[in-house]
Amino acid sequence: MTNLEIIKKLKESSFTDEDGEKYQLEFQDGLTDPEIDQLKEQFPSKVIDNEIIDILKETRGWDGYGLEMVNFDSIGQFGFWELSPNSITLGHDGYGNHWILDLGEDGKANKVFFACHDPAVFVVHSQSLNEYLNHLLEFYDSPDKCHLNEIHDKTVMTIWNENSLCSSKTEFENRNPEFKDFLKKFDGDEWTIADLRVGKNKNGFAWGKFGSNQFTVRHPTELVWAIKNKKKGFLSKLFGK
Repeated sequence: MTNLEIIKKLKESSFTDEDGEKYQLEFQDGLTDPEIDQLKEQFPSKVIDNEIIDILKETRGWDGYGLEMVNFDSIGQFGFWELSPNSITLGHDGYGNHWILDLGEDGKANKVFFACHDPAVFVVHSQSLNEYLNHLLEFYDSPDKCHLNEIHDKTVMTIWNENSLCSSKTEFENRNPEFKDFLKKFDGDEWTIADLRVGKNKNGFAWGKFGSNQFTVRHPTELVWAIKNKKKGFLSKLFGK
């Protein structure tokens, strides 16, 4: 189904939550052309992807079960610029976890990520906005068993425990010499590199695993992040901790 077909189905449908209670999603009105032109000023390169414009003309978003306030005009509200410099918040669960649509510097829509704060993990949720809307429809139809809840409840802990897509700066540079210019700004080997270029659903990295004084920088065009490791204090170095 197209994006607008999915939204039409969501508007017309009633759903049942995990407690057996019936509900419908509460939709907001769409934006006018002048309102969309005004919104463009906030988007990278002042460009809104056409598929987002089509949705905005139909609705700004909706409120409902599970995900609070799915908003397609929520540009820049996510706040973690180091993870996604430009994004639209496509929902949150009220506990600090967000689903975001990553945007390129040209305003084009990229992948949808799930940003979990506890544990602090960043995960590829969907390959596109359309796939995300299909995942939402699946969630509303079957909240007890769906892609969204599997990532929310299980995948984040697997990534936190394994963090297999991270490597040291030296290891990453040896395998990927084309990133030399990007990496040279990071002194020493006190940096971990997260690589999501493959970008399959459920791929991710534990961005919060390196201490409270971490510093994260995203590559300007690739899904690669440099994360500064937690510096060891004198006593930690002395006792090897």
